[in-house]
Amino acid sequence: MKTKSWVIIGLIAGFVLVIGWALEREFGREERTLRSSISGLVEVAPQLYAAGLADVVRTDRLALFLVHPKTREIVVLRFESPLVPPMNIRIGQLDARDGITLAGPYLVVGITDKDGEIFRVTPGEVYGRSKGPVELGTEGFRLVLDQPFRGSLFNEAMAARPARPESASPPSRKARAGTAEPRFSISGTITVSKALSSNVVPTDRLVLLMFDPELGRPVANKIIPHALLPQKFTISLPPGVRPNAKKSYSLRILTDKDNNPFGSAPGEVIGRSAKPVPLGTTGLNFVMDRNYVR
Repeated sequence: MKTKSWVIIGLIAGFVLVIGWALEREFGREERTLRSSISGLVEVAPQLYAAGLADVVRTDRLALFLVHPKTREIVVLRFESPLVPPMNIRIGQLDARDGITLAGPYLVVGITDKDGEIFRVTPGEVYGRSKGPVELGTEGFRLVLDQPFRGSLFNEAMAARPARPESASPPSRKARAGTAEPRFSISGTITVSKALSSNVVPTDRLVLLMFDPELGRPVANKIIPHALLPQKFTISLPPGVRPNAKKSYSLRILTDKDNNPFGSAPGEVIGRSAKPVPLGTTGLNFVMDRNYVR
């Protein structure tokens, strides 16, 4: 065999060894990460959407905490953004600071945040906590955000005060920045016509679109993960649109069965506002009354 051939074989063998070594290191690193973290899924309880107590949008962030079960001290804090539940989460040693070595187990707490102030209550923020301490290395953990957020790490502050829907508890001007400020919002209840009611099931998503009637394109959108009709809703203009806001906008609301809101699937339904709806409208009764076909 010629020298050149031996050189080529040697280079190929070296390349294979290097790749194998790199893969082995990567697999080892991933295994160590899994052993020192808790991973799984975070989701919002459907009943909070149905009661109008959850207003979760992509611009929210999720604050995840690992908390010592006895001292109640925060051991790790991690933020996830954008927030699109249900979504995968992981929190653990890689998120720890100041050289802290995690030993566990820990309580896992999740709080949605709209205004950059984790422990300030803004209507629509929600909270959830593991039922007990969770061991590091746990995979497939399920964190359900099942309560309105009341203002403390353990949701104990204001616990005696009954939770109220967004319209009953208007936030301060500062807290509302970037969220559902009433004068830039339209709110009401979504229903479906009796003839199409059998087409809507709780696993459907609700897609809300606010259209500029002159441009014919959406200026705001929102997805509610579960269709539990009648469903309270609020949709707001994003901050970047507000300086030039018009007085009225058209609404389209449709169901989504296949995670593809831009295509139609059998059984999907839609409703369109008969005329533009003024900003600041509350108590709107919006009916989805036709099959969605594209």
